[in-house]
Amino acid sequence: MLLGASFINLVPRIGGTSFEIVESILPPIYIIFFIVAGLKLRPDLLITMGLIGIIYMICRIIGKMSGAFIGAKTTKAEPVVQKYLGFTLLSQAGVAVGLACMVSGELAAYGEIGQELGAMAITIIAATTVIFEIIGPIGVRYGIMRAGESGRE
Repeated sequence: MLLGASFINLVPRIGGTSFEIVESILPPIYIIFFIVAGLKLRPDLLITMGLIGIIYMICRIIGKMSGAFIGAKTTKAEPVVQKYLGFTLLSQAGVAVGLACMVSGELAAYGEIGQELGAMAITIIAATTVIFEIIGPIGVRYGIMRAGESGRE
């Protein structure tokens, strides 16, 4: 991300062209990425990991909300930003799924237990991603509306 941001700001003409090229090939890459993640998903673990998934979701929400609040407070952002920024960060993208796949691959080197732990990580992240992709946009809308940033009076 840093490389991309630097490139587009230092060499805008070439950076813009590169962005267009990359943007045109992303949809198939996303499809392949989520297919691979789905292949590693173990629905049979969902029931046995319910409590772990709930704890993960609660900790993630607390982390996002408190991190956004502390960051906004530290930078002396407006009070509405301090109060509502955390709600806008609840959506979960594919980065977490990608990291879970990477962790799963690394854990596989530790035998059967490592493979089981990797499967659990992917299952928790994939299942909670679905949940956060449902509640995330609701949180974004709530945060933007409450902060008065929607453009509606």
